[in-house]
Amino acid sequence: MFSIIFSLIAVAAIFVGLSVIQTGEGIRFRVRKRSFFAFFALLLIVPSFFAQVNANEVGIVYDPLNGGLQDTALGEGLHIVTPFQQVNMISTKLREDSFTVSAQTGKIIQVVDGVTEETGGGQFANYQVTLQYRIEVANAQTFYRNFGGDSVSKSTIEARIRESLQENSVEFDIFSILKGGLNDVRLSTENALKVSLFELGITVESFIILDVDAGVVIEAVVEAEATAAKQKEIALKDQEAELIRFDTIKLTTTIQAETVVIEATAQAESERILYSVTANAIYTMYEEQFMDDGVLDVVGKNDFEINGIGGYLTISEISDVVLTQLYYDKWDGILPEILAGDGVDILLTPND
Repeated sequence: MFSIIFSLIAVAAIFVGLSVIQTGEGIRFRVRKRSFFAFFALLLIVPSFFAQVNANEVGIVYDPLNGGLQDTALGEGLHIVTPFQQVNMISTKLREDSFTVSAQTGKIIQVVDGVTEETGGGQFANYQVTLQYRIEVANAQTFYRNFGGDSVSKSTIEARIRESLQENSVEFDIFSILKGGLNDVRLSTENALKVSLFELGITVESFIILDVDAGVVIEAVVEAEATAAKQKEIALKDQEAELIRFDTIKLTTTIQAETVVIEATAQAESERILYSVTANAIYTMYEEQFMDDGVLDVVGKNDFEINGIGGYLTISEISDVVLTQLYYDKWDGILPEILAGDGVDILLTPND
């Protein structure tokens, strides 16, 4: 609109200026060909046919000849408009505001099976919160209708936060909030704010609870409970460790006992085998004396055992030979030392 009025004034002024002639008789007004150059001033209207929406902005169109504020916003880029339309820019960048909001926690009374009873709730907590939000092209007209410009009053945002936070904080008692339920309060409040602020043309990106202050007394109770719970956890872990140590000792003892039994059994079995092999060797050597072409001479064996006829070794002599050989097989090559005393001889080895 301004460009149209300005260009018309410029045309009129230039037209008059080109049509005025100063003669000896004075100043005269005369329309000449050059006077029509004044209409080139209408080119001043051309820029008003275009609207440039910069990055991170949205254009709100106001057309007094078409119902005022238009329902369609202009996105980033160059747009064709009429000279009568006014385009107002709103930033779409992420915005952030911080608040301290007090809200009640826990319901004071509740109705159970038709009976009203007190719950012990009703404590207040101070929340330190931060809201991140932006204005989007789709709902920029709604924002502009509500606030008439690019900015929004912090008191309006705080009121919506207080309403949503109170509505959701009361669903949790103060102790459950301080013991880990704070994120539940945050999520439910964020969802409520997305609906509430969208009505104003604001898109919520994130609702953050930085801290919650429930007062010294309540926080001391929660801290004491947390300390007691931690001590109980440590005691249980110590008890589990002690049980593990006990089971380890028990298992070690069992293994040692079983090892002793296995070793004793193995020793007894090896000795049994050794005795059996030794006895078998002695008897085999004894009968070899009476073998004739692989056949046992029973008569010769009986004459030797009963009448002592023959130059054979007795089974006792063969036993001495075998046992002597076993002794030398196990001997380590070190001779024993003999010390003579007054009536007592002591046999010592260098290892004694």
